[in-house]
Amino acid sequence: MDCIVERVSRLLVAFCLSLVFCLPCFSQTTIHGGRGLMRVFTAEPIGRGQFFINTYFQTFLDHAKRNQSLGKDHTLSLGFTLGLSKRSEITVSPVLYQDDQKHVWGPPGDMRIGLKYATPLSVGAFSTGLNFFANIPIAKNHNVQYEPYSSGKFGGGLLGLVTVDMTDAFPLFPLKLYLNFGYMDHDFSGQPFTAPEDQYLIGAGLKFPIRSIVFYTEYTGEIFANNAAVSRQENSTRVTQGLKILGPWNFIVDLAADLGLDKPASGLIDPLYAKYKKDYADWKVTLGLNYQVSGHGSGEHRPSAAARLREDKRAMDELEQIRIEREGAEKNLQKMENSLEADQPPATDPPAEDKAAEEKSAAPKNSEEKPPLEHLE
Repeated sequence: MDCIVERVSRLLVAFCLSLVFCLPCFSQTTIHGGRGLMRVFTAEPIGRGQFFINTYFQTFLDHAKRNQSLGKDHTLSLGFTLGLSKRSEITVSPVLYQDDQKHVWGPPGDMRIGLKYATPLSVGAFSTGLNFFANIPIAKNHNVQYEPYSSGKFGGGLLGLVTVDMTDAFPLFPLKLYLNFGYMDHDFSGQPFTAPEDQYLIGAGLKFPIRSIVFYTEYTGEIFANNAAVSRQENSTRVTQGLKILGPWNFIVDLAADLGLDKPASGLIDPLYAKYKKDYADWKVTLGLNYQVSGHGSGEHRPSAAARLREDKRAMDELEQIRIEREGAEKNLQKMENSLEADQPPATDPPAEDKAAEEKSAAPKNSEEKPPLEHLE
């Protein structure tokens, strides 16, 4: 146990030192790089000229030490994301450290390179994209215990991406839904779409931001497409609950926990299919940091036509609300004026006697003020 604690401490130090090479915008990138949640990608790129670096540390411990392994799995990875244009981004994600279940200190793992393209097929709140990726087998050991299947060969795949922005439907709860579905060919040198090691890739995620915190939940899995020997429950699937926090100096802290949904194979296992019937991690804890290195391109990612329409509609709704409030205020003001006029006593004419007296007093007294004409002569 002391050895494991020491190793975890060393890995955390390495994790922190890996950030020293990052130069000190709230963005969300996946563990493989690219805009998204933890493993689920969004259909939108980060924007032209934007460059992000992230690093993730994952850990799993198994005190039972199943299958005579060391009963632990730690992974340290880096991710680089560069926005090439308003519709595309490229990612590079090397694994700096990967447990091989044989030695106290494991060698580096594979490297993944990806290219995302946001298609112009956007309707209302829906936006779509494609993610091409390739797996570069540079690891010393492949298909290690507790990790998803890897063939140790040059392969790759394609993911279809769908993003549903439900901000207009739920103004008080700005939800976003992400859907991924694709196919991975683990060996480009073989026959495509027929190998027993090829897999379907599925993912669905939901994001809910509150100020500088983003809560998200996602479901991801790798399902063998042409392997009848592996049942549906024996495939690698998981649910991830996490949150992204805007930290000091514009760092993004990513905290997440995986819960494995697969069931290990029971009974005798055919040696020909033993590599497909793996014992995956029951749970994992992930700590990540993300940072924007530069953003000196031609500008931020400009919104799509659908996003612009949503913004215009939101602005028109706000103007309509202001107009309704002004009309209501004018009506209330008119009611107040009418009420004040009703409270004033009505104007009445003076009595006839008083009016006659006033006229008499105002008339000139000719008999007293003017002498007779004969006196003037």
